[in-house]
Amino acid sequence: MISGLTRPPEALTNVGVSTIDSLLNKRLGLLRLPAPLESRFMRDHTTRRLNVTMASGVVVAFLYNWILVADAVMIPDQFDLAVMLRMFVFTPVTLLLLLMVSRLPLVWLREGMIMFSGLLAAGISTYLCVISQHPNAGPYLVSLAVVVVFSNTVARIRFGLALLLDIIVFGVFVWGALQITSAPREVMLPAGVMMLSLSVFTLYGCLTLELDERRTWLIRLRERRLREELMQANAQLNAASRHDPLTDLPNRHHFEDTLATAWQRAQTAGQPLSMILLDLDQFRAYNTSVGQEEGDGCLQRIAAMLRNHVLQPEDFLARYGGEEFALLQAGQNITHAAATAQRIRTGVEALQVPHPLSPTTCLTVSVGVASMRPDAPHATSAQLIAAADEALRQAKQQGGNTVFAFGTDG
Repeated sequence: MISGLTRPPEALTNVGVSTIDSLLNKRLGLLRLPAPLESRFMRDHTTRRLNVTMASGVVVAFLYNWILVADAVMIPDQFDLAVMLRMFVFTPVTLLLLLMVSRLPLVWLREGMIMFSGLLAAGISTYLCVISQHPNAGPYLVSLAVVVVFSNTVARIRFGLALLLDIIVFGVFVWGALQITSAPREVMLPAGVMMLSLSVFTLYGCLTLELDERRTWLIRLRERRLREELMQANAQLNAASRHDPLTDLPNRHHFEDTLATAWQRAQTAGQPLSMILLDLDQFRAYNTSVGQEEGDGCLQRIAAMLRNHVLQPEDFLARYGGEEFALLQAGQNITHAAATAQRIRTGVEALQVPHPLSPTTCLTVSVGVASMRPDAPHATSAQLIAAADEALRQAKQQGGNTVFAFGTDG
């Protein structure tokens, strides 16, 4: 079997489910899809169609010679020529075409080669009948039906090419009938009707098969797009549930998930884990005096300052509440965490955000610091959060703009 002849299909991210639904409602329109879809469809079916073509082509290259049995009966005066044309022209030419088909990169060229093989078979049969002097030569033109049936059903070439092939073959039949003056008209007319009927019936089957093949492919593509859109929607919902849109920081839910993971890692590694909790002093009063929009802008400035001037690559910063931020430091003891907390306090103060109701006339922050070793007996992440929260409360009680720390360097 032939395989590996198609490139990996590119993602059709610009083709939505609604576009596919619209195409599925236009049955005949499926014969020619929009360019990106048509290209993808052809590539997706290239290997399977090529395998069918190669298998059926090899079979017909040899089975076609069985027509010699009919040649011996219907046009015995041309039997020797028939042997030469069928066995030593058609068969090797068809096998050569099959070899070329397996190496051609373009789908339309491969289909064209198959069509050429059918026309060659029709040409040989017509030529033998036209030059024969036997009275059966005219009626024997009906053997062209074999080409029509094979091309439209077994070889399953695309409907457009099948239609063109049938028109040419029927034209060849009419031409041959006119050339054979001895052919009885009372026989040739029904033979022509039979040829035409065979073409119509097999073309209808060819059309139906191709439409069903395209429709099935579109339905599967639609299912894939639905799954992709669902996954994207779920990813967006998941990101939204873990992200604070105002400050562009992870939210409390994300922080707690990260803390649980960091706790397990620190427990395994035997390292300390520190948490810094900070709260803007008298921020509600600030919001009341300057307005919600200005307050939101202030939170964004604080988040940017923390992200750009305080954080280390291994630190995890999140918006913990309304005006609260939380910072997680893995592998850092209380001394290091307290130093970071002092940088945070001085960094916020250095912003010099005017706060008319503050004793310092500018916005300040209170910071609580806690550090624990997760591998210590009975230690839990909930205790670390509680310790950081208590440290923040102590900092607030001392008047704000203060750092208070719980923990040891052990």
